[in-house]
Amino acid sequence: MESGKKRHLSKKIKAAGLLFVFAVVLVFVSKDAFLYSDTIAKVISVENSFSHEEEGPNEETEKYFDQEIRAAILNGPHKGKEIRLSNTYSSSGVNDERYRKGDQLFISVDSRAESGVIEGKKRDLYLTLLVGMFLFLLLFLNEWHGGIILLSLLINMLIFVAAIWKYGQGEDLITLADILMVVFSILTLFFASGFHKKTLAAIAATLLTTLLCYGIYEIVLHSCERLPYEMMDYVVSPDDLSDLFLMGTLMGSLGAVMDVSISIAAGVAEIIKQTPNITVKALVKSVREMGYDIMGTMINVLFFTYISGAIPMVVVKIKNGYTLYHMVRFQVVFEIIRFLMGAIGIVLAIPVAGACAVLFLHKAGIKEWRTSK
Repeated sequence: MESGKKRHLSKKIKAAGLLFVFAVVLVFVSKDAFLYSDTIAKVISVENSFSHEEEGPNEETEKYFDQEIRAAILNGPHKGKEIRLSNTYSSSGVNDERYRKGDQLFISVDSRAESGVIEGKKRDLYLTLLVGMFLFLLLFLNEWHGGIILLSLLINMLIFVAAIWKYGQGEDLITLADILMVVFSILTLFFASGFHKKTLAAIAATLLTTLLCYGIYEIVLHSCERLPYEMMDYVVSPDDLSDLFLMGTLMGSLGAVMDVSISIAAGVAEIIKQTPNITVKALVKSVREMGYDIMGTMINVLFFTYISGAIPMVVVKIKNGYTLYHMVRFQVVFEIIRFLMGAIGIVLAIPVAGACAVLFLHKAGIKEWRTSK
């Protein structure tokens, strides 16, 4: 009991330390204007007034408001000086933004700082708050396991940045995508599950499933009409569009495939550990039952993930007169394809991961059982 009390006290101390560091970082970020070369001003007061109404393409009306803003400059040669700023915002806030007292704004000023133009809102404090909450929950609830997860995430981010840099140097995009998927699968699963046979089974299942998804994608793509890549939001050059979309689609489904693969492999490993004399037929039946539990949830999670990314653009374009047919034909089609590829990956990962897990783990379980006899 005394040992339990010590662990509980140690956890409280760690939580207090993490919260203290979090608070210090937040205070610093709220006062970090001196680190920026762009001029930053803090809003002291705001006066709002109605400006006018405009009619949209669907005969709806949009109200517009003017803002007279008094702000204090926080950095640069005019630090401490007050400045007057103007802003106009709409009730929907689609193409503009309403500013409030306490907001920090990026502005451009004239040589005497008598007038200025708002260029945007400084949001690093909100980003730091979200990142800090994520790190606190990850490290507090998972302790050293959270640290391992964080380390794997940082390594994957560095590898991704290096790959983007290599692409900028002229490397082939598909080759980089292939390398990234292999490296991400191996590193992520080893960090998450350790050096075990179930991890090897999950890695093999992930790579094999991704390869099958790639084959299905290529077959379907060459059997249908060309996708309207020029309608994507991230047009780079005509030669990059199909490869860029393919890379994004496969990388998007990789996480779901890895999740399913390690879940199946871990489940099979636990079944064999608890029942080492289980038959292959019974093990396959257990894998099927696990697949039923995983499949529905994962596919719905994937659907919500992709639809949430499409909703803002769909709403904005429908409000601006786009028809539902046009949206599905030229915009939502990309999200539909991403979702379908991810869903196919999840469905395929269940039998593939089950087969890999049985091949990697079942014989070892039977051998261990016979030895113990």
